[in-house]
Amino acid sequence: MKKIISMIVTLMLLCACVQKPLVAHQELKLVIASDIHFFLKEYYQECEWFEESMMYGDGKMVTYADEILDAFVAEMKIQKPDLIILTGDLSFNGEKGSHQGLAEHLMKLKDEGIHVAVLPGNHDVDNINAKGYGKEDYMEVAKTNAKDFENIYQDLGYDIAVNKHENSLSYRIDLNDDYSLVMLDTTSHEQTTQTALDIGGLLSEKTYSWLQTELGQIEKENRRPLIAMHHNLVDHNELLNRGYTIRDNQKIIELFEQYHIPFVFSGHIHCQNIKKANTIYDIASSSLLDAPLQYGIVELNATAMNYQTHSLKISKDANQYFDEVSRNRFMESFETVKDQKRRDAMLDVLVKANRYFFAGEMNKHIDEIKNMAGYSYFYDKQMGLDSFYRQYLESMLNEEESSQNLTLKFS
Repeated sequence: MKKIISMIVTLMLLCACVQKPLVAHQELKLVIASDIHFFLKEYYQECEWFEESMMYGDGKMVTYADEILDAFVAEMKIQKPDLIILTGDLSFNGEKGSHQGLAEHLMKLKDEGIHVAVLPGNHDVDNINAKGYGKEDYMEVAKTNAKDFENIYQDLGYDIAVNKHENSLSYRIDLNDDYSLVMLDTTSHEQTTQTALDIGGLLSEKTYSWLQTELGQIEKENRRPLIAMHHNLVDHNELLNRGYTIRDNQKIIELFEQYHIPFVFSGHIHCQNIKKANTIYDIASSSLLDAPLQYGIVELNATAMNYQTHSLKISKDANQYFDEVSRNRFMESFETVKDQKRRDAMLDVLVKANRYFFAGEMNKHIDEIKNMAGYSYFYDKQMGLDSFYRQYLESMLNEEESSQNLTLKFS
């Protein structure tokens, strides 16, 4: 009798562990955002030069992160998506307190019944550059390892997983009866050493094997698989791709095609850009902290998908901020152009084109850029400017389609 009772209890426990699909309805509403790079204020607020250093960075509005997140949370309470997907680089440089601070913001959504699912990016786990900025020197802060990451975000994705990979931070969510989402850890943190920030996007053999198994199981259950990952599946710029596109991407593309994956959500490059790899669209989200502070909304059913970006508004003009940072970064390289009037005109062109490109809306502004006073100077060899900037400008002007929207029909 005791043996029978034990078997019944075991079966009950097994049944209790089986996750049902996230929602029962066919129409799905997903929100995609990436590269939040949240930095806990306590880690820099005593440092007088930290904000100035950000003005020579990559455009992230790090010191406005709390305000941006408050605006994001407020919008999500209005949008009420079925799931918010964050594709990595959640923290500035993997500080444990930054992860905990971000999780507190995101739990406000969970408390409203809105599910959130997160992934690590190359900045988030085992980062040797995790530190604070004090009045006179850097401060030591607690770093985040893989176990810490899963514990901090245990109620922000891992709680709704139907399966987790024990050797990475990957997991699978069944969205409804039609779709499953694989949250794919491409940081290969188990191979990270203490000698480098980022070894590049990579699927370890164990993660690749787990992915194959999950895709096979999803197919058996007659669901269509979707993928979210940090690193890009395909090159999004002919000049800026090294370290952004996942290694062995052709092998991964072939696997995704085998299981009829229609699109992938990625981030990492901080550029809103959609590129097609054979039959698969790679939708790279720009950083939520970069102008125009945008995220994507996906409306999805069994036969179609519609993707559209939306932007947040805060007290600071994000476009103006991004332009100022871009000008600061480009300025030194343009000192070889001796004519100041022409130098300023060329900088105007590159700064504006850079913002349009990173926002994913260059297609609407190609004629505007080519008609600017400084455009022709990029082709004047007497300017003495490194040809890289002409090539970079051309690569941005090649974006003839919008990366802010996409509509697909499925057979």
